[in-house]
Amino acid sequence: MTTSIPSSKFLALLPNIDLMKCSRCSRWAVAEVGWKGRAYCSDHYREYFLGQVRKVMDKFRVGGKVCVAVSGGKDSAACLEALTHFRGIELEAFFLDLGIPRFSRGSLKKVSELCEELGVDLTVVSLKERWGKSIPEILKERKGKACSLCGTVKRYVMNAYSYEGRFDFLATGHTLSDVVSSTLNNLANVYVQAFRGVGPFLEAKEEFKLSRKIKPLYYLTDEECKLYSELLELPFYTGKCPYVSDAPTKRIKAWLNRLERDQPGVLRNFAKSFTLLESSMENRGEILKCKRCGYATTTRICKFCRLMN
Repeated sequence: MTTSIPSSKFLALLPNIDLMKCSRCSRWAVAEVGWKGRAYCSDHYREYFLGQVRKVMDKFRVGGKVCVAVSGGKDSAACLEALTHFRGIELEAFFLDLGIPRFSRGSLKKVSELCEELGVDLTVVSLKERWGKSIPEILKERKGKACSLCGTVKRYVMNAYSYEGRFDFLATGHTLSDVVSSTLNNLANVYVQAFRGVGPFLEAKEEFKLSRKIKPLYYLTDEECKLYSELLELPFYTGKCPYVSDAPTKRIKAWLNRLERDQPGVLRNFAKSFTLLESSMENRGEILKCKRCGYATTTRICKFCRLMN
């Protein structure tokens, strides 16, 4: 039986220069999963990837109407494609147009291509048309880090769209790398209130208009999601947001990726520890209703309303 040598664009993702055979068949491997001590060919890597997604889907019984927040990047592309393999769910993709020149247009183009390829309905909401301001306009008016302000806007709008659309779940493309790097950054800034939601699932709170949220990629790293998207040749945007700076979370994530290569499984251990800490915390901060919009906040007026008014 003959086996083909993997494409050179995938060889760079292997941790060792020597070619490896798949742990489950005789074909050449395209990736090594360190924490499992296994190497996989493209077909068995896809099976591994979907298996990690299934862990989340089955544990939290994800079903019904599922809104998938797509950004145009590799992670949300991998998330949306992976969810098309599960029965009992009705998918809809949601894209928030932030009004960032070139970047938003390029992202939307790839999202449209992806949804057409997968046969998934896409809803596009313009921040400027719906709420009167684009991200560039907000940043001109407000002081603060661009990524932080943008994150506030995206979290608010994603939740509002899911809640008002009466979706059973809001699925996001947050990866294991995202969760761990963000939580470590919050700890470094003594921001323990953000411990709410460090796990793969967050229950709805109807009284505060909080939608039920799920992170299907919770057990997968950024690098694993990138490889999955590349193997399937999914459309995703590679352009860089003009407002992205050398944010602390980017440096933390780069360090974590190196640490994971040297000490496989460490990211999973971090995530498990954070989840245990979250469950043991007594004072997580009081949740209030924003006096203007009625959505959840920890202050009288939520940050989104302060940004948009």
